Amino acid sequence: MELGIVVSSGGAALAEILRISGDAGIGFTVISDRVCGAEAVAEKAGARLLRIEEKKRRDFSREVAQAARACQVERILLFFDRLVTSELFHAIPTANVHPAALPAFKGLTGVEDAHAARVRLLGCSLHVVDETMDGGPLICQLARGVEPDWPLARWQKMAFLMKVYCGLVWVSTSASLKASLPPLNASHGLPDAWMHSFRELQKREGEAVIA
Repeated sequence: MELGIVVSSGGAALAEILRISGDAGIGFTVISDRVCGAEAVAEKAGARLLRIEEKKRRDFSREVAQAARACQVERILLFFDRLVTSELFHAIPTANVHPAALPAFKGLTGVEDAHAARVRLLGCSLHVVDETMDGGPLICQLARGVEPDWPLARWQKMAFLMKVYCGLVWVSTSASLKASLPPLNASHGLPDAWMHSFRELQKREGEAVIA
């Protein structure tokens, strides 16, 4: 199976997703729209890497869909800071990881907006991409309690872990892999070996977002 991931960021979450899921025999095509850290991550992981620098959203979406089809990509995940159009998500099932408990705090700055609002719950959502902004049907969601007085950097570290977890859920469900029972604060579990690796990642980062 070939999965596609569209990126425009540093690639820290992508690196962990590719590392933890690397033993499942799944191929990955990573598509960027600019020079970014995620490109180096993809190359290091041995993933196919494409760059499409088209600036117009509709044309970019069309070119991504065409390139993905040529690579036999069956599903696409966005780690991306631009909106895409129906030229992509009507052609290939597309999902997005959003660092907030949707429908709250839509948009590019979900973590920062939640922190500024001094909420006591930090979440992350994996959802289907459609014509709305962060409004498609939910696939997976997790959340944990936070303190408003914690520094933003701590919230962002927990959001990073949540994005990794949701990305792994997307890979697992896309490939129809057998998963363990969900943790108490998440809607989906992961394959046992992936769950073990994710818990080790939590230890390394010094934060826990799942029990």
